[in-house]
Amino acid sequence: MSIFLTVALLHLFAVASPGPDFVLVSRQSFRYGRMVAIWTSAGIALGILFHVALSLTGLSLLLQNQPDLFWYLKLAAALYIGYLGLASLISNSPIKFQNNSTDKEGRYLKSISTGFLTNALNPKAFIFFITVFTLVINEDTGIVIKSLLGIYMSMATFIWFTFMSILLTNEKATERFKNLIPWLEKITGLFLLILAIKIIFQESF
Repeated sequence: MSIFLTVALLHLFAVASPGPDFVLVSRQSFRYGRMVAIWTSAGIALGILFHVALSLTGLSLLLQNQPDLFWYLKLAAALYIGYLGLASLISNSPIKFQNNSTDKEGRYLKSISTGFLTNALNPKAFIFFITVFTLVINEDTGIVIKSLLGIYMSMATFIWFTFMSILLTNEKATERFKNLIPWLEKITGLFLLILAIKIIFQESF
C-alpha cells in the first residue's frame, strides 16, 4: 500500500504539472473541440503504457546508459513538439469547436497518434518512469504489481486529461470567450515551441 501511495502521489504531481501533454490537450481543445481532445488524452495514456513496458523490460535502463540514443530522442521530441507549436502559431484556418468533418475516424486516429507520440517521445517521461521503477518500486515487487501500477498510471492520466478536455471545452465558457480562443491557441503554440527548446537543452540523465 505504501508503494502504491508513493507512486500515486509522484504520478499526480507529474501529470498535473504543466508540460507537453497539458499544453497539447489545451491546444486540441481550443482548435478541435472536446472529442478530439479526449482522443488525444487516450493517446497520451497509451504513451504511459509504452513507458511502463520499456521500464518493465529494462529497455529504459539501456537508454539511460546510451547518451547518444537519449540525444536523438530529445531531438525527435523537440522537432515533433516544435512542429505542433509552429502549426498552431501560423494557422489561419477557422477554429472548429465541433468536429463536423466527415472523416471523424481519421481525425480521432490522428489525435490518438499525436497524443501517443508527444508522450512517448518526451524525455522527462523516460526519466520519471526510470525513477519510479528503479528507485521507488523495489526489486521484491512482482511483475504483476508493477504492471498494475502502470495500468493505474495510464488510467489516471486518461481521466485527468479527459477532465481537462471537458473543462476547457465547457460550452458556456467557449461561447463567452469565443473571440479569445484563437489567441489562446497561439499562446499554447508558443508554449509548445518553448518546451521544444527546453527539451533540446535539457541535460541528460
